[in-house]
Amino acid sequence: MTSMHRIFALLIVVFAVANTAPPSTTTGSDGKPLRGAALRAKTNEEYDRLNGLAPDHFQKRADFINANKDRLNAKVKAELDKNMQSFVKAREEQKKNRVPGAPDVGPFTKKPSELLSISDINTPLGLGEFLWDGDQDLNIQQLKEIFGLVDSTGQTTQSPRAKRQTMVDSQYPTDTWTQGVPYYFDPSLSASGVAAVQTAIGFWQANTCLRFTQVSSPSASTIKPVVRFYNGSGCNSPVGRITDPSYVTQDISLGTGCDSPGIAAHEIGHTIGMYHGQQRADRDPWISINTSNINPSYVFAFNEANSSTNYNYGMRYDLRSIMHYTPYAFAINQSIPTIQAFDWLSQYSIGASRMPVFTDIAVINYHYKCYANWTDLNVANQIGNGVWAGSTVQANCTWHILAPSGKFVQFYVKSVGAAGSNSTHCSSNCYWAGVDIKWDSNKQPEGYRICCPDSYYWMNQSRNNLLIVQAYNYWYYTDFTLSYRIAP
Repeated sequence: MTSMHRIFALLIVVFAVANTAPPSTTTGSDGKPLRGAALRAKTNEEYDRLNGLAPDHFQKRADFINANKDRLNAKVKAELDKNMQSFVKAREEQKKNRVPGAPDVGPFTKKPSELLSISDINTPLGLGEFLWDGDQDLNIQQLKEIFGLVDSTGQTTQSPRAKRQTMVDSQYPTDTWTQGVPYYFDPSLSASGVAAVQTAIGFWQANTCLRFTQVSSPSASTIKPVVRFYNGSGCNSPVGRITDPSYVTQDISLGTGCDSPGIAAHEIGHTIGMYHGQQRADRDPWISINTSNINPSYVFAFNEANSSTNYNYGMRYDLRSIMHYTPYAFAINQSIPTIQAFDWLSQYSIGASRMPVFTDIAVINYHYKCYANWTDLNVANQIGNGVWAGSTVQANCTWHILAPSGKFVQFYVKSVGAAGSNSTHCSSNCYWAGVDIKWDSNKQPEGYRICCPDSYYWMNQSRNNLLIVQAYNYWYYTDFTLSYRIAP
């Protein structure tokens, strides 16, 4: 059976978006733009003043990373290159699923970009000198654990170990926000930055038991540290609550280009304890990292956790997690992906979420014991200082396609588009419109995201008798055609 559907957005909004990262406008005494730790030190003078920190503490972190990364680079590259062999085999096997007569498709290349990613913004600023994995402002203790110099109990070790997405390290549980998250807006933050934070906070509050309380200044809160949102160098945040009692504040930097609700939600995710999704211990069956397109000095940023230190509360790997990086993170050649999905149809799902998805929400609710201690459900008037309705009215339509019990649904997408074109909505993460398909028996992770011709005419099959199809758009309208039948 072939089914064609069209959905319309109720409001058309035109956005002006940048496609190149803005250069640093902060200069040194020589008049040249500052980069890396020097840039961060200059833009963080208020943070240093509030917390009594020496001006060179960012440089010390940069020196620590530089002194230890070579050993980890070699280890990580060897592991990633080995996994690449499995990836190539899986992709070759999938060619059998091509619908007969379908046009040939080449390798994935970068499609038009709608919004700059965190990597796009931070890399040109040189922030990888002192930030872990591009945007995590880790302290020396956390860095020692990641580089394998100490284990999670603080004991010295020579075996590189790391924790990702687990939020359970040597500082747990004191690095959780058991008394809520106090925060304030630095005057430097733009109006769009404030709005992005309010939207992100509203979403986290509406879907978890965490509470965020806005205060006028650090002195107005009895809980320390207080999170300061400010216009700093790039997009970055510490991971978890800073446990050093001498700290009055901890920062979330939302610099130029970082003032979107999705980036704000991602950085808040770090602050409440989340690491990146692409470094989980269970990633290898799902993604492969193309080390040939990554700056050799930063391969270590893709270090993988191990099963003894990775705690994901039973949530399966989710390519669409708000904490997952986009396919072109740290790419030398921006037209070639560095993160590749084993499953061809999953490529456009990588890092393709506007806001936290179900698995992100569930991990935080488990981590903060929300399910055990929740006494009432969130309702709109309990959101407090945040709101989570966006400025764009979106349209979503969902179809449940059922086969008889014990049977499966075989399907392929023939087209997604508008105005007679099957590439109108094609982009690297299907940002404006597309079709989502949940085909697995586990419906918790997000499924396929399809909007480009190279995802059409791939035969697939549901893992149980239910196939969920959701068309969506934030702009214009969406036509799509899906062919499906009971699997023979």
